[in-house]
Amino acid sequence: MLSTSQDILEKLRAAHRQGPRLVLVFDYDGTLTPLVAHPRLAVLDPALREVLARLAATPRVTVGVVSGRGLDDLIGMIGLPGLSYGGSTGLELELAGQRLVPAGALASRVRLNPLDAAIEARLTAYPGTWIERKPFGFTVHYRQLASDRIEALQAEITALLAPHAADLHVLDGPLAIEVLPAIEHDKGTALRTIVAQGGPEPALVLYAGDAANDAPALTTAHALGGIALGIGPEPPAEAVERLPDPAALTALLATLAETLSEIAIAP
Repeated sequence: MLSTSQDILEKLRAAHRQGPRLVLVFDYDGTLTPLVAHPRLAVLDPALREVLARLAATPRVTVGVVSGRGLDDLIGMIGLPGLSYGGSTGLELELAGQRLVPAGALASRVRLNPLDAAIEARLTAYPGTWIERKPFGFTVHYRQLASDRIEALQAEITALLAPHAADLHVLDGPLAIEVLPAIEHDKGTALRTIVAQGGPEPALVLYAGDAANDAPALTTAHALGGIALGIGPEPPAEAVERLPDPAALTALLATLAETLSEIAIAP
């Protein structure tokens, strides 16, 4: 359903007023920032950075960002201390300054190196594609590939990865294919960990994302009784509510930050 910002704002404001903490977690590319030609160009708007900082400084509010980007890349793009971060689609976490990585992920690079090299060699036939290497996986981006070549690229990569299917998670990203080790960690498990980090007190959880790799976190948010918020024209089916674009999410968060400030100083 296409929600209004006011509907979502009322849910968040009412919960905060009644006592539960708010856990607000977001995807990055396509959610906090629009999709652009190259990930390095997806710079966070300074006004939104200030809004996220204000929310994170508000009592009983946790703010997190969970992305397909590598963790260090993500933290560098956000540039804010005090947030909860998840990189590599949930395989890497930084919570309260502590890094958390599953033991199985540490050995994955040995298996993935030959695969990303083999795929990169094939990409010369597909102008406008490139590989983004991460600590525990890689992403094949095709944002600049001619649309009539996308199906052929997908088929070729699928064939290359098929012999290794038991060892891999292959996910659809925004105009990208994400390849990760087959470890039971994803954006959904990252969201649960971020929520649990705040302790046992009740929480209203919001997760916002725009792409197929956000589906586990959207499912988790809904299962926790929270807000599963899709962003953009074609969010995953798991999104129960939706806003049209990152600009609408930014406006919602700015209003929420202002509202919570007013509640804090009310007599």
